[in-house]
Amino acid sequence: MGVIRVTIVGGGSVGLCLAASFALAGAKVTLMVRAAAIGPLRGQPIKVTGMLGEHRVEPGRIAIEDNAQPTDDCRDCDVLVVTTKAYDVAASLRPFVNAGSPKRPRAILLMQNGLGSAEAARATMGPGIPVFSTAMYIGMHRHGTNEVAVNAHSGPVRIGALLGEDPQAITAFIDVAGRGFVPLVFDPEIKSTIYTKLLFNSCMNPTGALTGRNYGELLENEHSRGLIASLADETLRVFAAGAGFRPAENGRHYVESFLVPLVIPRSAPHRSSMSQDLDSGRRTEIDYLNGAIAGMGRELGIDTPYHQAIISLIHARENG
Repeated sequence: MGVIRVTIVGGGSVGLCLAASFALAGAKVTLMVRAAAIGPLRGQPIKVTGMLGEHRVEPGRIAIEDNAQPTDDCRDCDVLVVTTKAYDVAASLRPFVNAGSPKRPRAILLMQNGLGSAEAARATMGPGIPVFSTAMYIGMHRHGTNEVAVNAHSGPVRIGALLGEDPQAITAFIDVAGRGFVPLVFDPEIKSTIYTKLLFNSCMNPTGALTGRNYGELLENEHSRGLIASLADETLRVFAAGAGFRPAENGRHYVESFLVPLVIPRSAPHRSSMSQDLDSGRRTEIDYLNGAIAGMGRELGIDTPYHQAIISLIHARENG
């Protein structure tokens, strides 16, 4: 295969970081952003700093286009990477199927938290384009239009076929893009990995967003640590009943044996993306995180009062 062609939808921290990494790996990258960001990004380098190293991509090396009006060059890509929030996946993909162009992406790669994105992408794009999901253990924060700081890193981006796609459709992309500074691996057990990430996100993200504390502070404070353990306990019971998946005995065991050894040395200063969303007045992904767990609980007849309470509190903050 020749040069890998990658189109990325979304100019947030994840989109900018991946665009820079893929470009430095040798892929031909198009980054699709909102109209107001096109001019500034075309005229400035993209900079990434922090735990994945110091990187700079000069203007012109990455094509910057309007995410509402994809050109044939944008459509004609080996992989379309969607870095928007989960609730925007379907809307982000519609311009790629409704404009009458014969050009189509050859694979979709989703970079969302929680559950539901893969099904939304399949419903929007139809069955002819393989859809791949990810679990990302890298935390980052955007500074201004063109700079991203990576302040948490506990493993590579894991890519897998949640809907049963043929891995060959994404293998060449992983081989090339993985040469950049963002590590990528194929994960044949992506469902369990996504459940593990959902357990983490549903405990840490809303608790951090509501308290204003970073990951390390959440686990050092007895009150927030207790709330995290209670959320984890509900999630573990739901996952065990619905998927036969229980990576810890209970919430306290999860906090002490999994979260503390993982978070304190690697991600303590990080503030969750949900905190950043609330600070910026954006809608959060709470319905795809804690909402997904509460929904599974209702179907299984398992009460999830801690999840229900934290969902209501996050929505109250959004509306406020």
